[in-house]
Amino acid sequence: MNIPIFLSSDNNYAPLVATTMTSLLSNTKSFIEFYILDGGITSDNVEKILSLKNNFNNFSIEFINIDYEKYFKDFKTSGHWSKAVYARLLIPDLKPNINKAIFMDVDIIVTGDIANLYNESLDNYIIGAVWQETEDGYWNQHRKEYLNSSSAHKYFNAGVLLIDCAQWRNNNLFEKLLDIQFEYGEKIKCMEQDLLNKCFDNNYKILPRKYNYLTSNFTYFKNDTDIIIRHMVGRIRPWQINENTKTNLMPNLKEFWHYAKMTLFYEELDAKTHDKQRETDLLRNMQIDLMTWKLYAHHTRVKLEREKSNA
Repeated sequence: MNIPIFLSSDNNYAPLVATTMTSLLSNTKSFIEFYILDGGITSDNVEKILSLKNNFNNFSIEFINIDYEKYFKDFKTSGHWSKAVYARLLIPDLKPNINKAIFMDVDIIVTGDIANLYNESLDNYIIGAVWQETEDGYWNQHRKEYLNSSSAHKYFNAGVLLIDCAQWRNNNLFEKLLDIQFEYGEKIKCMEQDLLNKCFDNNYKILPRKYNYLTSNFTYFKNDTDIIIRHMVGRIRPWQINENTKTNLMPNLKEFWHYAKMTLFYEELDAKTHDKQRETDLLRNMQIDLMTWKLYAHHTRVKLEREKSNA
């Protein structure tokens, strides 16, 4: 079975492209057709990514140069997010011969067979995504208010998408997204994620959280063991912490470095993790974040239980 998978990156995140690809290929027997939405990856880094061919023979790869100013001239940027995040909105139109595809961010490691996600039924919805349940107590309500979303909508994380590309094209979704950007551009805060949530307001297939398991989920849910995709969101990421650091604050740490070691970017990534004072500061911030998430998870759990009892 051939599975089309789209990743998006500028040159800064090229090491993560290779790490994500390595984790995915290590856990599937399917043939993967990778399409890299290329926001300026240097030729040297392209060669390092292509070197994965020395370890795996079950994939092809195509780099697609994206002119962000052409498509997203007036789109909002914020902080460390560039216009590269909007590239996923072009996927169905870039490859009109593909009828179903997966998009994934590159701050991800895949720990199970990606074919499980690809084989999920979309039940006639255009996209499938994972509800960002851990933020439903406050942040998602805030997002729904400024986007004027319906009360029934469950705000999803756009880092993993299963897309019916044929339906997307038939419904001219990119034009609809442009209209939403024009109308809500000043209100949008989470960039492409807000756009997609507004576009698919209460109208998408809710996928199991195992397909986009956010770092915060490890605090909120205690018994999940069938995780297939780990999404390393948050202020502090595994590639900022040395692989030999003993900490229980980052459940993705060992898994990330396991796959990073299998790429030609390992030495480059490792060299950035030997400042002990910086690491101490990062771990302190992680401890603060964890305490915040525990309080937030408790608040959200109480809110959801109250809503169930009143239903």
